[in-house]
Amino acid sequence: MKRLLIGDKCEELLSTLEVILRHWGYRVLVSSRPAQLVELLRETSPDLLVMGARLLMEPDSSLTRAVNRHVNEGNRPLIVLQEGQIALPIAVPHETLGVPPDLFSLFSLIQKHLEKHPRRNLRLAIHLPGMLCTGESCHLAEVLSLSTNGLFVKTGFRPAKDALLRVVIPLMGMQQELELDGRILYRVEPGPGNNYFQGIGIEFADLSKEALLALQAFLEHRFIGDLATRPGGEKLRLASTRVREGEITLRLDPA
Repeated sequence: MKRLLIGDKCEELLSTLEVILRHWGYRVLVSSRPAQLVELLRETSPDLLVMGARLLMEPDSSLTRAVNRHVNEGNRPLIVLQEGQIALPIAVPHETLGVPPDLFSLFSLIQKHLEKHPRRNLRLAIHLPGMLCTGESCHLAEVLSLSTNGLFVKTGFRPAKDALLRVVIPLMGMQQELELDGRILYRVEPGPGNNYFQGIGIEFADLSKEALLALQAFLEHRFIGDLATRPGGEKLRLASTRVREGEITLRLDPA
């Protein structure tokens, strides 16, 4: 199991990231204390460091030196949680993630640095009604998984591979319905080996910015809502989403 070490002065942010990353299957160690982070670096040799910029402000601090040494000597990746345009006294390769963090950017960075075959998109198992339309004909379907790139639906409709169609899905809880253009990527044919299940995978085509933001907001809302109801979810201080400068971000509730 891949191990992450996360340090930041904000305890709520640490709790948020810990719950999300544990849910994604990683071992996570968190601390807001520089001395403890230095000790954890020495004892655990994490596969990925995620450090708040405010903890790395002092160029001669023991934590900054330990982070530089760990990245250089172990060839380990570093992600810096950055608020604004803070100049950091670190000379090692690193990537930045804005605060408050964007869930989709977080997923992308984690996949990039920790997975041998990174997934491009955050995909959720879900149950939604939907319709697939070609010309004047529409067919009922059940959406079983959804991402900003496409979806998989259970349906008896059997269009040809690469066929173009329109997908209509309600964004439950957002009082909004999306009608999106899509292309058939693959079909699951019914048979005794899959209990005669049949469905199709669909790739979205030419998403508008408005549709992309709506999908991101819906997926983030469902992801956080589902996670908060699971054991340990009481630590997740994320009750809603917001749009900041056109981007969906996680919002920390006040303590």
